[in-house]
Amino acid sequence: MRYLLKILLGLIFMSSSMVYAATSGKELSLIQKMLKPLIEQQCASELKASKIWQASALFLSAAQQSRTQNKVCGCVSENAMRDISAKEILIASVNESAKNELMTRAVMNSLKGCAQNF
Repeated sequence: MRYLLKILLGLIFMSSSMVYAATSGKELSLIQKMLKPLIEQQCASELKASKIWQASALFLSAAQQSRTQNKVCGCVSENAMRDISAKEILIASVNESAKNELMTRAVMNSLKGCAQNF
């Protein structure tokens, strides 16, 4: 998850116009929509590298693996950026402790949101 947030923070930092535009809820939603595929891709990569996933995949068909991966990573991407403002993302891009706090919040958001779905 740390790699995911580094990618997200880098993307936001490099695109300062996007961060500036993200002051209202509507634009923030747009940013979240733009980041969703990146979050899903990173989630899939980390999921496939997980020993738990590799062990459980032995008991699932390819279709079941794909459905499960899509469900898990879709949930993570929907919840990771919940209640995280563009300002917090910008601060985290230049402040290590803020970045660590933001990563923790993103993980907790994913866990809280996805635990209800599974």
